[in-house]
Amino acid sequence: MSTAQSAKPKKKRRLAQVAQNIKDSYTISRRSYPWIGWALLGILVVLLAVAGVLAAVTSQALWYWLLMALVFALMVDMIVLSLATRRASYMQIEGHPGAVKAVLDQAGRGWYVEEQPVAFSPKGQDFVWRLVGRPGVVLVAEGSPGRTQHLIEEEKKVLRRILSTVPVHVISVGTAEGQTRLIHLERTLRRLPTKPTKLTNTEIDRVSKRLSSLSSKGLPIPKYMDPNSIRPDRRAIRGR
Repeated sequence: MSTAQSAKPKKKRRLAQVAQNIKDSYTISRRSYPWIGWALLGILVVLLAVAGVLAAVTSQALWYWLLMALVFALMVDMIVLSLATRRASYMQIEGHPGAVKAVLDQAGRGWYVEEQPVAFSPKGQDFVWRLVGRPGVVLVAEGSPGRTQHLIEEEKKVLRRILSTVPVHVISVGTAEGQTRLIHLERTLRRLPTKPTKLTNTEIDRVSKRLSSLSSKGLPIPKYMDPNSIRPDRRAIRGR
């Protein structure tokens, strides 16, 4: 009896958490896309109308098609809301020092992302992040291309010296011409070439450990530009 009673509050807390997550996602999306509420409602109305037509054409029970349309509409709405929330979150943190790290943390399996930048410029608040994956070593520059070019070249010299056979890719993130927008960073990472060299899981682990051992002391990043001070809603970025 006590077990059943204790299960009810847990279930209520889970439902409340789900409702809160949906509310947070909607709030974040609406800041960048004021029309998101109408879009979600429109999906529901259209699918319910289609259900009515299908019920008339097939001569089946109306309630059956309406129920199916409602379930399908909720699924589609959740997908649209998740995508809108993810994109809106990136748009809202774009331009803040350390915003790139929030995106790199969502890179997923197959990537090793270092916690601290491998280079930074206190004057311009520019960062260079490093990650290792199937394509090789990737350097992600955050800031003005003119200011980060020197940082990138210095890091590439180090990589060529200790990992001469591993491909090195460079991505410059920003809003200037020729740069990759923050919202497109994940897609750019997925499209990096893996030929003629593609690292295996063992090689990724070996390379990441080698690089980590070289930068184990870390960089003395000033508190006023610490990327960890930028705390975007990562739950919203994941669409949950």
